[in-house]
Amino acid sequence: MFKDIENSAELQQYLFKFGVNEHPLQTEIREYTEKNLGNAATMQISPDQGAFLQFIIKSSNIQNCLEIGTFTGYSALTMALALPENGSIISLDIDKKNTDIAKKYWNKHSVGKKIDFILAPALETMDEFVNLDKTFDLIFIDADKKNYKNYFLRSLELTEKDGIIIIDNTLWKGKVADKSANDDKTNSIKEFNTFIRDFKGTENMILPIADGMTICRKL
Repeated sequence: MFKDIENSAELQQYLFKFGVNEHPLQTEIREYTEKNLGNAATMQISPDQGAFLQFIIKSSNIQNCLEIGTFTGYSALTMALALPENGSIISLDIDKKNTDIAKKYWNKHSVGKKIDFILAPALETMDEFVNLDKTFDLIFIDADKKNYKNYFLRSLELTEKDGIIIIDNTLWKGKVADKSANDDKTNSIKEFNTFIRDFKGTENMILPIADGMTICRKL
């Protein structure tokens, strides 16, 4: 019998209170997004996901990160706050409206200087990075689901041995376990999870944090 626990709203608030130490600017971005972007706010990572990313960055001596999918900037700020003084993060997105919000908040803190934003299709930029032999210690993928496999394969070219790749939304509201769920986004995630499970070039696990996060270490 597996041990599990129902993640009620009350338990989630308890977790955020006792298990997460959110910076005031993180809170400001999160609350602005929740208030002003309606259902789209669910695209933002949760505070406990942010705490997990920061833990990985600090404990693994991460120096530079690549983020695929910026949204309103919470996750990039979160990672920048955890990076060392000489650390850096490049964030990629094609949505100018939301990323203008992100840049406004990044500029409120000195860590904003660690963040470089590129407004362009991520795969094109990643291909440019491959041609430049650029590498990253950690890559965080949280963008369009149909391209997850493509983002992952490019990420392998942009990381060295023991590099970390983290992918968000891999439990997809629990729909990945629903055999009757047959929409395009769910199918994309199901196919990606199957691909990752069978892939031999990384060591992987899915963590049931928020909407699910897959963490991979390049072998």
